[in-house]
Amino acid sequence: MRGPEIRKNRQDRENLERKIEGLRDRLRKKGSEEAEAELFELEEELDNLEEMKTVRFFADDCSSEALTSLLANNGGVFSVISTEGGIFDIMAGRYSNKANIDVWLKGHCGDAIRVDRLGREPEYIPHPALSAILSIQPSVLDEIMSNTTMTGRGLIARFLYASPTSRIGSRVFCAPPVPADIAKAYKDLVYSLMAIPRSEEAEMLILSDRATDIISSYFSKHEAFLASEGQIISDWGAKYIGAILRIAGLLCVAEAGGFASEIPGETMSKAIEIGKYFLAHSTYAYSMMGNDLTIKKAQFFLGRIKRERITMVKRWELAKLCRGMYFKNSESIQPTLELLENYGYIRIETAEDVQRPGRKSDTMIVVNPAVYSGKKNDG
Repeated sequence: MRGPEIRKNRQDRENLERKIEGLRDRLRKKGSEEAEAELFELEEELDNLEEMKTVRFFADDCSSEALTSLLANNGGVFSVISTEGGIFDIMAGRYSNKANIDVWLKGHCGDAIRVDRLGREPEYIPHPALSAILSIQPSVLDEIMSNTTMTGRGLIARFLYASPTSRIGSRVFCAPPVPADIAKAYKDLVYSLMAIPRSEEAEMLILSDRATDIISSYFSKHEAFLASEGQIISDWGAKYIGAILRIAGLLCVAEAGGFASEIPGETMSKAIEIGKYFLAHSTYAYSMMGNDLTIKKAQFFLGRIKRERITMVKRWELAKLCRGMYFKNSESIQPTLELLENYGYIRIETAEDVQRPGRKSDTMIVVNPAVYSGKKNDG
């Protein structure tokens, strides 16, 4: 759509460059004040005539340096969309032998990007907005979670994860297409969002009183979750409320068809419901990648114990409480119980049933009081 404007801009710049070169040739042969003044004016005109470039919306395989330039050339807004995980190899240093993720970290939170390197024009992006949509295999997640640079600097915790149930075994060969009205509504929404003018300055969204009350209450519940079983996703969970606020902002703009100064309570409630979806899926994704699964099980187990303030409980009752993605029955929790006992967090007791001699009663789990005191466990 900007083709004619870009071609005219290129022609205008080329004309100015030819005039400048011609004047320089004249000045080299015979200088004059008039020619020098004209050269100065033309050079100033060229500097003020910003080069127009073709708008790019997304890329796939690109280095961090190229991504920075793409952001700079597209008004600070860009996306990386890929059906594979090769972009993580590039981040880790496929081309440079050194991990370079600054553009990703700053592009996520909107921190200004300034690049000054030899052989390249300086690049300044005051308010970058970088998005990513990546459809990758679990093995890729496991690989990047072992990268200490990505995990240590919080890159992995910035993504929202979706792990839908596999449909293999229940697929239909001739699947019905997306209904035409839904496809059109989606297309119209995307184009309307892309058409919203972008201000040179950062705009401020304010929470309404109702929205503030809703997110404040949910924040308190989430903090309690992080102090218990949420410890297994603590790095991701620490950014979770921020992600919900971002979602609320996006919903607000989409619903208003442009910038809106205040986020209403209803929009915040919708954002929280979307956030709950990503919380469940991210918890599952983290359980399937990265850190040692044995440690994750132990953290999950201790989290449930702390949440319920348990001091003593029957094993089957504890198994029921912890049943989920890690533990299916009372037998499956035994290795984790033994690990926690070895480290002094719990004690496993099995007493003879007085009522029925010769038969052991339910195994009892006694929790070390130090678990709640916050003191280091030296057991």
